[in-house]
Amino acid sequence: MRRVNVLVLCGAGMAALLACGSSHSGSEGSGGGGVGGGSCSGPTPVSLTVRNYLSWCSVSVNGETASSAPEQTTCVPAGTVPLSAVALPGFELGARPWHHTDGDSGMGEQGTVIGSGQSAMSTANVTVSGASACAWVCCETAGTSDCPTMDLCP
Repeated sequence: MRRVNVLVLCGAGMAALLACGSSHSGSEGSGGGGVGGGSCSGPTPVSLTVRNYLSWCSVSVNGETASSAPEQTTCVPAGTVPLSAVALPGFELGARPWHHTDGDSGMGEQGTVIGSGQSAMSTANVTVSGASACAWVCCETAGTSDCPTMDLCP
């Protein structure tokens, strides 16, 4: 089912269709690179994977269109990459939704929150270098603290 959704979103042209078809299994991203940076080069040499725990958030990577996909892998330039998340209905941002981001000292970070309630958006940055990088986010079930304590980017 997810593959059909990706094809519908990218069906505008053959180049876009090929880029979507080359992305990491179960992921969606503008660069099409897999985890590990295998196909990223030139001005976007870093393969950045952003994991969205159980797809409870709508996540944007580097200003691209937000997605509720469980994982997005995209090729980005080395340096600071902006991330943003909005909780989907029935979920909320929580106190520390972002992990492996610049403000995360090991227990997650809030990021910068804009707005309130269901429309609140949290932004964070991740500084990347080398061939690959990973960050993750979790929007918890409203009224609970059910995000995992395990690292989703081991």
